[in-house]
Amino acid sequence: MSKVLANPTVVANNNPIAIVPNTFTYTEGLGEQQIRVQSGGGAALEYIASDDVTTKKSMFKFEMLNTAENIELAREWKQNANQNVFSVSEDSFSRTFVQSIVTNDYEVSLSSDGNIALEFNAATAV
Repeated sequence: MSKVLANPTVVANNNPIAIVPNTFTYTEGLGEQQIRVQSGGGAALEYIASDDVTTKKSMFKFEMLNTAENIELAREWKQNANQNVFSVSEDSFSRTFVQSIVTNDYEVSLSSDGNIALEFNAATAV
């Protein structure tokens, strides 16, 4: 019987971190493809596939609570540029994101229900 993945373990630079439940999302980083058509005249059509290599990168995002420790972690990851390594796993599922970089200028909400929303780009997930 299959099981929905909803409680992943997230590890950042070899350190497990806590995230807000149900906020981790990602893309595989396999890029976008398109089909282009060229004509040989009449009904002779040829379909050519192409990869947009500029989109061959993973994206992942999650939220953390606005604690002083989490604010410092976010700052550290931002300053590390693309030297971060993140992994996410649950049961037999896992993905690793190398050369991870914080791409957004994240907001820190100093409120009782505030979260820090972080967005990353990375090399294609493995």
